[in-house]
Amino acid sequence: MKGKHLACVGAAIIILAQGFETFSSEMIGFDAEPTAIVNSSTNTAHAPPPPRAETWHNIVPRGAGMSLGLSTKAAIYDGILAGTVSNLPGPCSTANCAWPPFPTLGVCGNCTESLFRTTCDFHNGCTYAMPSGTSVSNQGGPASEITFTVAPSGGSINVFNSNSQAFFSAFDILSVSQTPLATMVRAHECLLWFCLQSFNITVTNGVQSSTMIANWSKTNSSPGTNTHFDDFTFVDIPPALYVKDQTRYTVPGDSIHALKSFMDTLTVGNASNIAGAVSYSSDWIEAMHNATTDLDDWVARLAASMTNDIRQSGSVDTNNIFEYSGTAYVMASHVRVNWYFVFYPLTLMALAFCYLAQTVWRTARDQVCAWKGDSLPMLFCNVEQNIQAQVRDGMDVPEGLKARVGGTEVELVRQDDGQWLFREPINH
Repeated sequence: MKGKHLACVGAAIIILAQGFETFSSEMIGFDAEPTAIVNSSTNTAHAPPPPRAETWHNIVPRGAGMSLGLSTKAAIYDGILAGTVSNLPGPCSTANCAWPPFPTLGVCGNCTESLFRTTCDFHNGCTYAMPSGTSVSNQGGPASEITFTVAPSGGSINVFNSNSQAFFSAFDILSVSQTPLATMVRAHECLLWFCLQSFNITVTNGVQSSTMIANWSKTNSSPGTNTHFDDFTFVDIPPALYVKDQTRYTVPGDSIHALKSFMDTLTVGNASNIAGAVSYSSDWIEAMHNATTDLDDWVARLAASMTNDIRQSGSVDTNNIFEYSGTAYVMASHVRVNWYFVFYPLTLMALAFCYLAQTVWRTARDQVCAWKGDSLPMLFCNVEQNIQAQVRDGMDVPEGLKARVGGTEVELVRQDDGQWLFREPINH
């Protein structure tokens, strides 16, 4: 029964209040999160659109013909020679940016294994020839001999007569290596063409993530403007390329012709290794020879390097410049409220209020006066007769009062005549 006394509730509240500070410190936290930078005049948070191209014409006149711009030549050299090609960075000055998926002109390519024909005779050894005419002759020399050749071609199906794809380079790679046990022949046909590509780019804490979503290669040719060559326009573009309505992606015919002429000069040559003495006709041939075991990766690097240049040196319709603008973010502090920790102090406050209300109500009901901290009212309170009878001479004996009535429970009540009386509880 003692635990049900109102004072016990008050004691419990005081004990629980000791943990209030600990819980209060966990109620509010601060986190740094990316927050969009909003331009107050336009109510927008633009990051400049990433480099992209709707058409490409990076060629310059050279005598009677046209030549590639230096940036495109450098991109081709880098793609052929480099071991890695980095993604083109997005224009993000705040270290945190995001852009919608966007389309751009780019370059696609592949190298596929090709059939070859073997012809041997006693005097001339063996000749290995691809359908396009590229061939290597093995005269049956030293056992460690390697013969390697690269030559431009029209492709096994004469791809340059196709209007459905904008091809600009086709070349054969034929390698013959002889060992004491066998002769190994590798024949590949490599193609490069213009294509549409869509990218998804984000920058988080200064680190860029770039993913190519899809690519598309179908084109139609049409007579070029002020040129003897047909232009190629991409058609039937699927939604995965994120091309806006009415936007045309076109490659001028003279750009393709200039690019084909330049690529033909690089993709021709040979290499041989006789008795440990390696000879290459050019650095480009050496790079292609080293990549023979993984031509897919090599041609992907070349295509990526050229795509980077096309995105930078190509052009976009002036009405579409800001179509693919992104959002710039900065790291800003945000207040975080942990609502679970709020329940404790709120519950404690509710209990305290209830305790206060109960105390006020009981005080009013029992007509208890405000005696707290004042001992004088005790002099005018009476003690019940049976309690006084228990005292007898306890006043004259040391510790007598404590021994005789110290354990007696009493309650202070107000009698009908207004007198206050200490008596034993009636409902004890």
